[in-house]
Amino acid sequence: MATPRWFSRWDVAALAGLAALVCLYGALLPGLPDPMPVHFDAAGRANGWAPKAQLPWVVFGPPVFLWLVLFLIGGVGALLPAQPGRPRPVGIGPLRGLLGLGMCLLMAGCLLVPGHGRSALFAGLLALGLCMAIGTVLLVRDIWQALAGLPPSRHYRGGMFYVNPDDPRLWVEKRFGIGWTLNYARPAAIWLTVLMVATIPAVVLAVRAATR
Repeated sequence: MATPRWFSRWDVAALAGLAALVCLYGALLPGLPDPMPVHFDAAGRANGWAPKAQLPWVVFGPPVFLWLVLFLIGGVGALLPAQPGRPRPVGIGPLRGLLGLGMCLLMAGCLLVPGHGRSALFAGLLALGLCMAIGTVLLVRDIWQALAGLPPSRHYRGGMFYVNPDDPRLWVEKRFGIGWTLNYARPAAIWLTVLMVATIPAVVLAVRAATR
């Protein structure tokens, strides 16, 4: 597999989305209400507002922050030295670029809500979901290609999940990439996975409750 690069051609999609969002913001700013609706419930009804003076942070902050975090993560993978018998970490350029683009489209939908109603918000959410789905598919494709280059191992299920009852360790080094993975022959690994998955909706619900 080719060495991951700091900058991917997919990042052009995120930067183009950001440039379009800047142009849209400049065109719509004079006609936007003050305060501006910036938070919505599940039905698309506004339940949070922000002064227009804070809009640049609200509109540009999420896509720029997300892209920068993923850019730095990808950069770490690009800098890691190659190890004998192990492929390099999979590049996350497609997912990073498409998520950045999707966030820009979502923010554009939010800016269009005062003039076009909830349909603009739902269109932005749909665009974000589509970008996320495509980016995830491309990332999984690259992971499977990397796994195909590894020697077969009877301890890996589906090439990704380590299951070895004879190994007393709970955490083992990943076959490729960065970090560690769980030994799913240990009951504690199942409980840790359930806990990590359950943490995501718990954090979302806590944030929603705090912003009401």
